Amino acid sequence: MRVPLYAGVRPLPVRRPEFNAGLWYDKFFCYWKDNEWSVEEGKENREKSGKIKWIEVAAISPVGDQAMLNQAIHRTATLVLALGGEIRCLTTDWRFVTGLGREHPVENGFAWHHTLGVPFLPGSSVKGIVRAWAETWIDPPVSDDVRRIFGPDGEVRDKHVGSVIFFDALPVKPVRLEADVMTPHYALYYQQDRPENPPGDWYDPVPIPFLTVAPSQVFLFALAPRRLDDEQGRADCQRAMEWLTEALAAVGAGAKTAVGYGRFVRQEKEESEIRRGLTAYDVTFTPAADKLSGVPSGKHVPPAAMSPLRAEMEEDGYNRDPDRFMSALTTKWLKKLQDDQTIPDEKREIAVLLKEWYLMYRGEQWRRPNKKNKAKIAEIKKVLGE
Repeated sequence: MRVPLYAGVRPLPVRRPEFNAGLWYDKFFCYWKDNEWSVEEGKENREKSGKIKWIEVAAISPVGDQAMLNQAIHRTATLVLALGGEIRCLTTDWRFVTGLGREHPVENGFAWHHTLGVPFLPGSSVKGIVRAWAETWIDPPVSDDVRRIFGPDGEVRDKHVGSVIFFDALPVKPVRLEADVMTPHYALYYQQDRPENPPGDWYDPVPIPFLTVAPSQVFLFALAPRRLDDEQGRADCQRAMEWLTEALAAVGAGAKTAVGYGRFVRQEKEESEIRRGLTAYDVTFTPAADKLSGVPSGKHVPPAAMSPLRAEMEEDGYNRDPDRFMSALTTKWLKKLQDDQTIPDEKREIAVLLKEWYLMYRGEQWRRPNKKNKAKIAEIKKVLGE
């Protein structure tokens, strides 16, 4: 049987690091039986089924490109903080799975970010989690606040948007995946339109594999007030973020939360690193923001946590002008790495920042140095002990 692929495209049973993992996982499944549209089954000699093979191959190595994730996280954090919003990093306390209801040959789907090729939680799902928590678990009830923050429910005639914007939750680093299995014992009973056969112990259990996000994977959650000059909206944003943190720790997100999947706990260390990565040039204030902050129009506010070395690199074009910074890297920063007068702590900080810059703006050169960059990258790795 011919696999349904574009002309000239071969089946790809192994995912390469440069692939968009989501595109590969959804479109290139290749464990079909010969001459029929069904998936290979396991053999009596314990050979694995096509479903398990595909999921295990998907989970062999982390998914996502660090440079692309850095840019996405940087843009999201910059936008949200410029709007007066809140960012928070939370890590998976155990496994997390989203998108099981999507169609896929392995029977259970998976939600992939279209461009980044990583698992994510859509902003609409984040909003639904927080609203359900506020409506169900908050005591005393806060129905007026819920309508203001999230908008009215579907039965109210007075339609309006909520005061808070909910962004997609994105992973901070490439994501480790794991294969898992659910084993329904009463498949025939569940498949009946009318329950004529009872759920008896004589049914055979049917193992169904599915793909999950592994524990200890960090995601960035972000909320922002809809109107920048609205003090109530800013307060609502802070309150919604607290509700979100509580909901993810107590109830969880995604599928199978009733059996412990989808719990998240706060990761303040990652939050601090993201904030330190923002620069004096990252947050451009609108007139409304200038008025709220007391900053003269058109100026920028550097984060208090930015180190002097990072601020100096920003002056050299670290995030604004990669070509300009490449020149400074060659003529200035590499010399500081090689200078015996530079203290070890400063050398390491410089090396870390230079590596991050390469991964963000010259990722291919870092992974496969050419003659021009080989010595530079070797010097950075030498200081980092890589």
